[in-house]
Amino acid sequence: MSVEVEEEIEEAVDTESAVMIAVVKIKDEDGKLWKEAAEVISVSPTGAGFYMKRECKAGRLVSMMLPIEPELRFYDHDKELYRVWGLVQHCHRLTDDDIGFHVGVAFIGSEAPESYQVDPMQSYRIVGMTDEGMWRVSEVAREFTPRKDARFYTAVDHYLAVVDAKNVAAKGERTTTENISKHGAAVLTSLDLHVGDRVKFISESHDFSGMAVVCNRRNCTDGKTRLNLQFVGSVFPVERISVSEKRPAEEKVPA
Repeated sequence: MSVEVEEEIEEAVDTESAVMIAVVKIKDEDGKLWKEAAEVISVSPTGAGFYMKRECKAGRLVSMMLPIEPELRFYDHDKELYRVWGLVQHCHRLTDDDIGFHVGVAFIGSEAPESYQVDPMQSYRIVGMTDEGMWRVSEVAREFTPRKDARFYTAVDHYLAVVDAKNVAAKGERTTTENISKHGAAVLTSLDLHVGDRVKFISESHDFSGMAVVCNRRNCTDGKTRLNLQFVGSVFPVERISVSEKRPAEEKVPA
């Protein structure tokens, strides 16, 4: 990267501003590299959520530079800007056209996979964690499309534990799902969690315990937060959900 481009990027990130601004870079279908100054609305050691005017497709990789605190970093603790690659977990168009899209990414490290250098349009999915505690990704054959798994609109009681880079539970709470499928769930919680965070989903009644990544976060009017979780390395046993627990299809609402 040229010195001129470096200076232009660093000028876009105001480390003294009350609003955190990150520079997000991504390649489009024509192979053109574009960048945008994005307003960061949530950040954690393992991911971030931000607003962008341009769409970022789920499953694609983006590179970011943002002025986050040293304690939230896995490396480059002494540098002004944190340079990290992220996997887009969701990208939703907002009703306010001036803002554009709400994007959530999971951090995967300081370098992109070698396959990205061959094909920047390559799609990826989370398959686990690295030894350092960041998300590990693998290539997928096709572009991301929403799952078509059966989603059960039932309250599954469970314990939601926040885990650190060493998979040690730091805190948690008992809560319930709004809906659940083999590969993910929507849950209500009072925990302060953000896109990219790691949690352990434990349901004793369904004999299930598995890691999950927060893919989306929405604040509710009752003060709680609605999280969309994606299970990592495990599948929830939906066959153990009793018939009496399943709500009729006509009562279902979009997740």
